[in-house]
Amino acid sequence: MHKNLRLSSWKVLTIVILVIGIFFRFLNLDLKVYWPDETFTSLRIAGYTEKEVVENIYQGQVIGLEDLQKYQRLNSEKGIGDTIKGLAIEEPQHTPFYYSMVRLWAQLFGDSVAIIRSLSAWISLLAFPCIYWLCIELFNSPVTGWVAIALLSISPFHVVYAPEARPYS
Repeated sequence: MHKNLRLSSWKVLTIVILVIGIFFRFLNLDLKVYWPDETFTSLRIAGYTEKEVVENIYQGQVIGLEDLQKYQRLNSEKGIGDTIKGLAIEEPQHTPFYYSMVRLWAQLFGDSVAIIRSLSAWISLLAFPCIYWLCIELFNSPVTGWVAIALLSISPFHVVYAPEARPYS
């Protein structure tokens, strides 16, 4: 009985750590700096190409925020086909699956920074059952799986990159 109590204590501790890790993944999604790679995600899901932005924006004048945000927001002129076409033309190394998913997510819930990042954060949660399964396959030890989940959930690398609006998140 003492052994079962100790094992369940490990599980409880792991679950607490996991909840903390999940909390940090979703904390202040809209307050973190939206860095240049993420702006390209917004550009892609809006259906624009970098060439279109350069041709339409750079006129030798000061550019207003609204002028730039036009290319970061969804509109009725551009669809998912434009997203895929833009990727094929300018970034063929990226598969269209992630960008299509984000495009549909933004159409359903909105295209704010927090909403766009939230899809990546949700997808990152799939890493927990995957790491557990990997540990079971490699070590045949549920305890190792629980420890791996705890470490992954609070890993600074994963907490920082999980909510980024990029395919690698």
